[in-house]
Amino acid sequence: MFVVNLQQHIMKFNQMSYTKISSMSTCVILFCLFAFMLVSCHDKTKREEVDRLNDISYQYHYRDLDSTFQYAIRARSLAADYNDGEAEALNNLAFVYMARMDYARVATVLDSVLSLTDNQLELLVANVQFMRLCQRRSANKDFYHYRQQAITCMRRLDEDEQLLSARQQHRLIYAKSEYAIVWSTYLYYMKQHLASAKAISEIDASGAVVKDTAQLLAYYYNVGAGGILTAKSHSELMQLEFDYLMRCYLLSRQYHYIFWEANSLQAISEHLQRRSDCRRLSSDNVQEIDFLNVDQMPDSLLAGNLAQRALVLFERYGDVYQTAGAWRTLSEAYRSIGDYSSALVCLDNALGKDTLVNSAPDLVASIREQLSIVYSAMDNKPQSDLNR
Repeated sequence: MFVVNLQQHIMKFNQMSYTKISSMSTCVILFCLFAFMLVSCHDKTKREEVDRLNDISYQYHYRDLDSTFQYAIRARSLAADYNDGEAEALNNLAFVYMARMDYARVATVLDSVLSLTDNQLELLVANVQFMRLCQRRSANKDFYHYRQQAITCMRRLDEDEQLLSARQQHRLIYAKSEYAIVWSTYLYYMKQHLASAKAISEIDASGAVVKDTAQLLAYYYNVGAGGILTAKSHSELMQLEFDYLMRCYLLSRQYHYIFWEANSLQAISEHLQRRSDCRRLSSDNVQEIDFLNVDQMPDSLLAGNLAQRALVLFERYGDVYQTAGAWRTLSEAYRSIGDYSSALVCLDNALGKDTLVNSAPDLVASIREQLSIVYSAMDNKPQSDLNR
């Protein structure tokens, strides 16, 4: 009897223990699930914040380099275990370093992107930026390497484009249009104007690129700057290009894109430096010229005025490469009115204001070419020959 009772007590104890253990296990499982949900929600929230910061950084690209940099730094600092978000932040940082001509850092940052992620979208952006870097450095062999990498990324993205989120599709518009612009620019400087025109024609100005104002402005500027359009006569060509540049100027002012406002002013200045072109454009575009001529300059000085205003904007924005180019354009405006001393000062500033300019051989060559022309006009043959 005692044994039977003991066995009953043991069985009852085991049942109670099993019940308690089962209850404890259930509690542990529920706690783990709750903790996992909290972590997942936290990770999702953090990723959304990284994406938001990267979006803001991108929106400042052609407005304010300091803001672009600060938002990218914040995005990167939050992007632990979110490689795609960190890669996008690094691409934004590379954009800033490119504008400031810190080319060594550009290469380092873009190499980090290529090793960090297998996200084809960010790899495409990085490869396109590498293309621009190689064009600036005149590294032609490397340019074609990164172009091929970019083409491979675009092919893979085309296969899965329907799987991209709305945000990713918007970034793809940027990446593809930027590729077309960089490729077209490279071909233009290689004197392959027909191929350059064909490359930029891949952008449908009435299509998806309209959703990205900055890239639409880039398209307007690159078409209007010259070498893309064809026309029956020189005067018709000048008018077509002027129309594109005015679109760029007006839209950039409306949406506060200081970079494209400066570029359009500079390009319009170049179109007005020939007296015959200036007279024709001024007579055929009275309202537009009046809108541009805020300082009420005479026709002969308007090109220089626009170049000076572009220079001020580029300096404020902080783009070293474009600032040197603006000094060169201002020099050309002075030379067109016979003020060779002022033209020489501008070219000296283009080369001497920031020694980083020397890391862009194509830019230095164009400035040296202008120096040769100016010294020749000043009857200083030794200096003209030296710069040539």
